Amino acid sequence: MLDEPTAVLAESEAQTLLEAVKILSEKGIAIIFISHRLHEILEVAHKIVIMRDGSVVAEGPTKDFTVYQIAEKMVGRKIEKVELPPRKYEVSNDKIIMSVQNLRVEMSGEEVHDFSIDIREGEILGIGGLAGQGKLGIANGLFGMYPASGKVEFMGKDYQLNSPLFALKNKIVYVSEDRRGVGLLLDESVEMNITATAIQAFGMFIKTFLGFKIYDRKKIRKHAKELIHELDIRCKSPAQPVKRLSGGNQQKVCLARAFTLNPKLLFVSEPTRGIDVGAKKLVLDYLIRLNRELGITIVFTSSELAELKSICDRIAIIYEGKLAVVLPPDASDVEFGLAMAGAAEEVKSYE
Repeated sequence: MLDEPTAVLAESEAQTLLEAVKILSEKGIAIIFISHRLHEILEVAHKIVIMRDGSVVAEGPTKDFTVYQIAEKMVGRKIEKVELPPRKYEVSNDKIIMSVQNLRVEMSGEEVHDFSIDIREGEILGIGGLAGQGKLGIANGLFGMYPASGKVEFMGKDYQLNSPLFALKNKIVYVSEDRRGVGLLLDESVEMNITATAIQAFGMFIKTFLGFKIYDRKKIRKHAKELIHELDIRCKSPAQPVKRLSGGNQQKVCLARAFTLNPKLLFVSEPTRGIDVGAKKLVLDYLIRLNRELGITIVFTSSELAELKSICDRIAIIYEGKLAVVLPPDASDVEFGLAMAGAAEEVKSYE
């Protein structure tokens, strides 16, 4: 059983390994060859099994597949139509809110090696790719959660990497993919989770009493109730510990905290992971509303291609820690599949 055996090999070394696999097969040794490099699969396999989301979606002899068919089945799925309301703010190719050049991020398992892109003011930019290719590292690095280097400008000025506080002070907010480990204070109440970062970073929801600064409990409760209603957060009261909520409601609390910070640029990673279909729709609708009605620029990282295609203006596919290609949301599943599998050069020639 060989799991991504060529992932860290040079092209010539990979070819040598493939030849060795063929020799072993001819000697009667059965081999399971797991790879996202589609040409390798077609070169060495007698039978192909394609999986998506933990289930087999197609299988058969290699002669029955082309690289395009494999790519399409890797990512293809029914896309639920999302009604996008009209924008109150125009998106212009010339208005760049953040310019990222040669970004490198040291995030184990999601390293970014050389990523460059211009993020347009007012757009929803999608970030996609297979697991372990670096898509999660981008937001984590730009927000300062992991060591990062490169040249970044925000609204035409130099941007300071490796400082979450600098990001927050510039109204850049990040909703982590790890809501229980990073995103939430599990033992604290819903209302404190919604307001804690605003209190710590900006001194919001604080009042002076007898010369001492204390929490303004009335203001915290009022603000929390408004967002609980707006996001339909299912809780017994704003004082309920957030660890008692379902995954979907915890995710809504994370979004409520982000909105409290009044962001100009919102990074949100895997916001629908592990939540039910109803909660997914509400989360996506809320992101659309933040973007379309308030003009908040959103960078939306997801493993769910269907979600990216349903709400994003552009989708950047990451492969081996670098930008493989930027595609429009109406590009075919084949094009996305090829880009995710490291065959971005074939996307341009694919018809």
